[in-house]
Amino acid sequence: MAIDKLPVGISTSTPLTNNKYKQSVATDAAPSNTPNTVAPKQDSVTLTPQAQRLSQVQHSLANTPAPDNSARLEALKKAINEGSYQVDSDRLAANISRFEQDLEGL
Repeated sequence: MAIDKLPVGISTSTPLTNNKYKQSVATDAAPSNTPNTVAPKQDSVTLTPQAQRLSQVQHSLANTPAPDNSARLEALKKAINEGSYQVDSDRLAANISRFEQDLEGL
């Protein structure tokens, strides 16, 4: 439902002080030292060492400029289109294995 098309009987000019829910207003005043005052609980978040490391990796990757591989990419495209590109299966397997080991190290 669009907010500008409210059902009949509901007005957008109803003051908030007339609703049935209590509202509290936060103030910057110093807390009183009355015995009934309860200190508010504070939430906290603790990151695991793996999450901290991942955050560092993301930050370093975001600040690293992308390499210019356009010449190599064009040469690969040309070799594939001509049918002369050969896959080195041993090199491919070694790279996949190294990638898996790097993932385990994170």
